[in-house]
Order: sequence, then structure tokens, then C-alpha cells
Amino acid sequence: MGEGRPLASSRPLIVASGLSGASWGLAWAVLAPYLRSLGYTGTEYGLMGAAAVLTGALASLAGGLLSDTWGARRTASLGLALSGLAYALVASGSKPLVATGFALNGLAGGLGMTAMQALAARLGPESIMHYTLSYYAAASTLGGALGSFAGWAPVWASRLLGLGLVDAYRYSLVAGGLLSLGAGVWVLRAPEALPGSSSVDAFSLGALRSALRGLSPRFYRIALIEAVIGFGAAMSIHNIDYYFAAKYHVSSAGLGTVLGAQQLVMAALMVYLPRLSDKAGGVVRLYLALTLSSVPLLVAMTLTSSYLVAATLYLVRSVLMNAANPLLSAYTFRLVPAERRGLASAFLNLAWTIPAGAGRAVGGALLDVNLELPLRLTAAIY
Repeated sequence: MGEGRPLASSRPLIVASGLSGASWGLAWAVLAPYLRSLGYTGTEYGLMGAAAVLTGALASLAGGLLSDTWGARRTASLGLALSGLAYALVASGSKPLVATGFALNGLAGGLGMTAMQALAARLGPESIMHYTLSYYAAASTLGGALGSFAGWAPVWASRLLGLGLVDAYRYSLVAGGLLSLGAGVWVLRAPEALPGSSSVDAFSLGALRSALRGLSPRFYRIALIEAVIGFGAAMSIHNIDYYFAAKYHVSSAGLGTVLGAQQLVMAALMVYLPRLSDKAGGVVRLYLALTLSSVPLLVAMTLTSSYLVAATLYLVRSVLMNAANPLLSAYTFRLVPAERRGLASAFLNLAWTIPAGAGRAVGGALLDVNLELPLRLTAAIY
């Protein structure tokens, strides 16, 4: 394919993506057990998650516009720095600061993730974009796996050092914040050449409307599909850590093992799938085959009382549902001019995150009614 040469310049972005992934992977393993230890209910957890998603949606548009004018590299670095601050606020344990930290982390993610995706979409020729985005996503997912496996660290620290488990969770969140700051430094080293000229006119309402009208109908159809997926996923999968902690009383070690294994398998598959899509008749066909096969596993998770069985079903389901996402992203970004990919990334994030914010709040409240209900409703929606 000749894809190695253009990807050589993307190494700083790959490193930054890996560090960022490790940051959220560790937080994902620790947050639910930590907040349950502080007495948070499923409803409170869902509402804070919804606030994070919605602030992220609002920040996504700014992240896309900044990526197309100020630069995706600097925008991503700003988002990652704010994420590091957010983890410190959550680690404080104070309810107002924890809520503020969730909201700030959503804002940081809206800026950082939109910008990093736009930056990745500008690296290398368009003909191999499905390779570029897959490798970028694989680095993030591999980092997420390592961060999730680090969920064992607070448990070991508690046992070996006599440290209280809640305090060990707090220190882990601080470590996650430092990883995010490190990612912010690395992303500044990535090369970037803006395809268009920077102009404050890009921030005018008229220019924004004109740019959105220039996106193809096929792009908007994909955005609509993303909205449906976002609502369903947030209602159950985004609260899956709380679901496992509440149903099986697992610690961050148990959660981290499952979440880490899922992401490790997914990262390996992401590297392989671009080649498979070339042989299987295109990225969309392969994406549909994998994602549709994942839906029955959601229902199967609700029919077992064994954590090992449920965790295995979750792992397989998540790999099938998410491993091909970079392929769909590559297909979608090819419908958009390079100079508008920051805006396109923002619009896709908005289409996904606004319904996801509502879905996460609904799913959190349903967890207090019936733990299995969010998973079954998600399967029905899909």
C-alpha cells in the first residue's frame, strides 16, 4: 500500500493518542468504584455523565472551528490540558468540585477529541485515510487498554501500602490527569499544514451556515445514524462500569481487567481491519457486518448472573461494535474537503453527543429501577 511513509510523520500524534487513551482508560476503571465508595447513586452518576457529554457537545463546535482556523494541534493541546485539570477536581472528592470536574472534562473532550480527529484526517493521502485513522484509533485504544489494566494499581497500593482504597483511587485520578498533560505536550510536536487560510470570518454565523450547506446529503445521513447510536450507547454502555460495580460489586481491578482486555483486542483488530476491508468489498460493508452481529450479545449480558460470562459477552460485543469505527470515519471524511474536516468532526461529535447526553441521564436513572433495562432498551434501539 505504501502507507508507511506518510504515517511516519504522525508519530507524535500516535504517542499523544496513546497517552490520552491511557488517561481515560485509567479513569474509566477507577471512577465508578470511587464514586460508589463516596455514596453516589446511579442517577447522580448518570446526570454527571450527561453534563459531561453535553458540555462536550457545546465545545465540539468550537473545537472544529478552532481546528480549521487556529490549528487542530494547538486546539487539541488546550483540550488535553483542561482534561488534566478536570481529573484533579474529581479527585478532590468534594461534590461541587466533582460535578465541575465532570463538566470540565466534557468540555475538554469536545475540544481535544474533535481537534485530534481533524488532525489525523489531514495526515497522508486520502486513498489511505482508512489506514491513518485506524492506526490513530488503535494507539488510543491500546493506551486505553494499558490505562484500564492499571485499575489494579489502587487495589495493590491499598493492600501493600495500607493506603485507604478511596485515597488510592484519588491518586490514580491525579495520575490520569498527568498522562493527559503529557499527551498535550506531545500533540504540539505533530506536523500540521492547514489546507485553507485562517480567518476570523470562519467564526461568523453566515460563514458557518455556508460551510454546513456545503456538506453532502450523504454526510448528514451518516450523522443521523450516529445520533441514534449515540443515544443507545450512552444509555447502557457508557454506564457499564457502574452496572458491573452495582451488579457484581467489582473493584477497579476487576473492571480494569475487563475494560483493558476489550481495548487490547480492539486495538489489534483496528490495525488489521483496513487490509480486510480492501479484500471484503469496502469499508461500509465490513462495518455493517461487524456492528450488526454485536446486538444480540447486549441482550445475552442481561441473562447471566456470572461476572465472567457477562464480562466476556461485553468484551466481544464491544470489539464487534467499535473496532470498525475508524473505517466509517474515513468513509465519512472523504465526503468533506480537507479544509472543512475540523467542522465535519465537530458536527459528527455534536450529532453523537447531544443524544448521548440524554441517553446517559436516562440510562443512569433506569439503573436505579432495573439494572438490566438499559441494556435491553439499547438492543431494541439498535
